[in-house]
Amino acid sequence: MEVAAAAAAVAVPRHKVKKQINLFYCAECEELALKVAAASDAIQLQSINWRNFPDGFPNLFINNAHDIRGQHVAFLASFSSPAIIFEQISVIFALPKLFIASFTLVLPFFPTGTFERVEEEGDVATAFTLARILSMIPKSRGGPTSVVIYDIHALQERFYFGDDVLPCFETGIPLLLQRLSQLPDADNVTIAFPDDGAWKRFHKSLANFPVVVCAKVREGDKRIVRIKEGNPEGRHVVIVDDLVQSGGTLRECQVTICHSVAIADG
Repeated sequence: MEVAAAAAAVAVPRHKVKKQINLFYCAECEELALKVAAASDAIQLQSINWRNFPDGFPNLFINNAHDIRGQHVAFLASFSSPAIIFEQISVIFALPKLFIASFTLVLPFFPTGTFERVEEEGDVATAFTLARILSMIPKSRGGPTSVVIYDIHALQERFYFGDDVLPCFETGIPLLLQRLSQLPDADNVTIAFPDDGAWKRFHKSLANFPVVVCAKVREGDKRIVRIKEGNPEGRHVVIVDDLVQSGGTLRECQVTICHSVAIADG
C-alpha cells in the first residue's frame, strides 16, 4: 500500500501522463523509490551523493543538477530519526533553487505528530517547530512547494504550516478499503480502534464497517485496555490506529479483543 500511495503523490495516471517527474530520494527510501518509479511511467529517478565530512557533517551533491532545470521535481523524504533530518532539509532547501518548474516534498510520516499541542506551560510543540521549518522551503519557478504528508496525526496541524508552502494531507485508507474489499468474506470484517483518538481520526472514512472502540482504564496503578464499544465475536477484526511507533498499543488492543472473545466463547 505504501508504494501505491507514494506513486500517487508524485505522478498522474498512466493514461493522462502530461509531465515527467524527476524523483530524488533519501538513502533510507531507496527501495521505496525504486518501487514507485517502477509503478509509473511518469517518474524518472534521480540521485544524490549522501556523504559526510570527517567531522560528521553532511557532504552532499545533487547529481544532474543542470539537467533538471525547467522540469518538475519531487523528493521522497524520511524523517524517521533526528540524525538524518538535517541532511535532508539541506537538499530540500537546495532543490527548488535549481531553476526547476515545480517542487513536491513527499513525507510519508510526520514524526512529531504526537506532540502537536501544549498541555501545560513549558511543553514544546515540536510538530509546530517542524512545520515552521518546512514552511521556509524556497519557492520554485512554479510557486510554493507542495508538502504531501500521509495520515498525519491531527488534521488541524495543517494550520501550523505557513503560507509559503502548500500542505496536502493524504491518506492510505482508500488502499485499505480496496484490500478489504478483495477478501472472500469482506462482509464479516469489523474495524477496531485502540482509543477514541483513532476513532475520531478515521471513523468517517470507515463508516460502512461495524466498529470496536477500545480505551485505557485505570485499575490500581496500571492502565488496562478494555473494550468500550462494539462486539468482535465471530468477526475478522482489523485494527486501525492514527499513529504507530512501537506497536505496543496495537498489541494491547489485539490481546484485549482476543481475550473478550475467549470469555464469550467460554
